[in-house]
Amino acid sequence: MAISLRALGGVCALLLVTACGTTPPPASTATPPGTSPSTSPSATGSPSPSTSGSVPSSSPSANPTPTANAIVLQPKGISNAPFGTAEDDVAALLSATAGKPDESYSGPVCELDDATPYGRQLLYGGVAFLFQSKANGNAKSPRRFTSWVLNLDQPQHPSIKLADGYPADTTFAKLKRTFPAGKLTKIALGESAVYVFRTPAGIWYRGDDIKTPTDVGAGVMGTCE
Repeated sequence: MAISLRALGGVCALLLVTACGTTPPPASTATPPGTSPSTSPSATGSPSPSTSGSVPSSSPSANPTPTANAIVLQPKGISNAPFGTAEDDVAALLSATAGKPDESYSGPVCELDDATPYGRQLLYGGVAFLFQSKANGNAKSPRRFTSWVLNLDQPQHPSIKLADGYPADTTFAKLKRTFPAGKLTKIALGESAVYVFRTPAGIWYRGDDIKTPTDVGAGVMGTCE
């Protein structure tokens, strides 16, 4: 299984697109980049509803102006770190550009899967950066950068921004007009469902209804249920 989009508090992970099914792990003290994370119940995949030091909620379009050396959220990773990059290298890049994470979570990606990878997520405001080991991983297993997820209901971190051309304030209808080759998919999750619009380049938008996305992200998505 891959990372659970909703697991980070608003999105889910391993469906090759994604779904939800796990509960957000309890917050652990933010772990300085490069150190071994402490074990906690489960690591999933979307920004946690509340993080220490987060700014009061505001409209997604009223984001602060990013710094000149901002981390750019891109279809294949982030600036200077594509998906597959070692966790320590990405954590060092994030720390150098955006400072220490607001929160850090770690644990099995899916406790319902005996062969699950071991995951870690670093939260910067409404953005989660996700890392996971190979199957059957543990806290000491090497992990690699697998995805990022931005919660559109939270203000954007001043040192992190979406790649040009990808709006933070939008609807699925507007996305279809902007990316006519993109595809909107309904993913059934038991008695509920999520909607995922995937752009041609790979960045996806996810929402709980067919009108408005609540998250934008790139990389692996999956479910744990």
